Amino acid sequence: MAALLLISAHHHDVDLADVEALSVGAEGLPAALAGGAVRGVVTLATCNRLEVYVETDDVATAVPAVHRAVAAASGVEPERAAALLRQVDERDAVAHLFAVAAGLDSMVVGEREITGQVRRALQAARRDGTASPLLERLFQHAARTAREVALGTDLARAGRSVVSVALDLAAAHAERCSRDVERPPQDPATGPVPRAALDGTRALLVGTGSYAGASLAALRERGCTEVVVWSASDRAPDFAARHGIEALPSERLLDGLTTADLVLTCRGTGATVLDVDLVDRAMRRRSGPDPLVVLDLALHRDVDPAVAGLEDVVHLDLATVRQHTPEATAVEIERARALVDGGVRRFHDDVAARAMDRAVVALREHVEAAVADELARLPAGQAVPADRVERALRRLAARLTHEPTVRARSAGREGRAAEHLEALEQALGLGVRPDAPSDADASVGTGSPADAASPVGADRYVAGSPVDADAPVAPDAVPDTWIPADVPADLRGPRP
Repeated sequence: MAALLLISAHHHDVDLADVEALSVGAEGLPAALAGGAVRGVVTLATCNRLEVYVETDDVATAVPAVHRAVAAASGVEPERAAALLRQVDERDAVAHLFAVAAGLDSMVVGEREITGQVRRALQAARRDGTASPLLERLFQHAARTAREVALGTDLARAGRSVVSVALDLAAAHAERCSRDVERPPQDPATGPVPRAALDGTRALLVGTGSYAGASLAALRERGCTEVVVWSASDRAPDFAARHGIEALPSERLLDGLTTADLVLTCRGTGATVLDVDLVDRAMRRRSGPDPLVVLDLALHRDVDPAVAGLEDVVHLDLATVRQHTPEATAVEIERARALVDGGVRRFHDDVAARAMDRAVVALREHVEAAVADELARLPAGQAVPADRVERALRRLAARLTHEPTVRARSAGREGRAAEHLEALEQALGLGVRPDAPSDADASVGTGSPADAASPVGADRYVAGSPVDADAPVAPDAVPDTWIPADVPADLRGPRP
């Protein structure tokens, strides 16, 4: 039986730098893993998580396969990749995805971007041909539940991304709020801030990880068009080419700091990129009264906090951003969790119901084959008399009820009548009570009206009616035992 599992690296468990390192080449993981014991793969890679959802026939084989694929794609040593990745099985994996899609597992609870990322992860798997039916249903259910959370709670209004809150906060400090706001907050150290207008702002992105892409998108949404990117590695030119911006050579970081109004860094390697000496030299080279706003959005600082002591430098980090994030109330979070729990239950109910798909398909194929046989008996392309249609329908009814009738009588003989009647009620909705034997039962097989009144013999009376007896009967469709003995041989109909 297929199993569902999640292999992930998450900012709650490992350093953001490790998450970023493991995420390199994540888009190629589904193709690398497809086949063998793996039925399907969907990869969700964001700025603070790498999650590989797998449907597999063999967990013991699939888990190390994912470890090897991640290591090969990212260049991380296989032993280290295996140590950083954690395994989540079945129900916990399902509950986790639903919470992620609803924004309940984000750094800022209720953030809006993650729902779109979940949807795009499924679209990518479809494109790669790795979205198995189970994973398709899982991600669709998760996305549907996320919409319910968005519509049924205030989390979507409160939950904004870390980048969006940080940029609005930076603009508030630089007194660059949008025109529909009279003034920035009197005390920008506390409380929510209005949406920024960053037209004319010169921005410097430090780093090219997945957070850099989200940061660039948020800058552009706020009207910032003058953006350059710097990286200590050689990735800046490629990032710049993909996003239509300018790359700053690695040796010109000081020049970038000198001309920027806003610096946004989110490398998270744990090594300081902007220290006091570097920022102080840049400030001495600057002209004009505008401050330099430095946003450090890395979980592990990229910027020395001491730069905040420099004149005309505003330093904001994740802790400061979180203070200004609109808080989701405990009531809203509980409402969201209740909706998520309901969505998880519906998914598991759907999976349980789908376990009967083969039985449903077999039943339909059985009925369709019987219908096709009867249609083949009728003349093609001609009007069919009503009596022939009636005979065909009666033959079809006889064929479809023959095996259930045989099994019902067998159950009665074996003392399993109650069990069989319960199964009939479950399968066909027939609420039949077991009756005590009556005089009518003794007439079974005579073809008389009394036989028709008997719950056990009614089918034999229908099958043995004069209309049915006239028709040619296929040997495999209606056995001789279904035609009562008192029907004359000349009315039984010739065998085809």
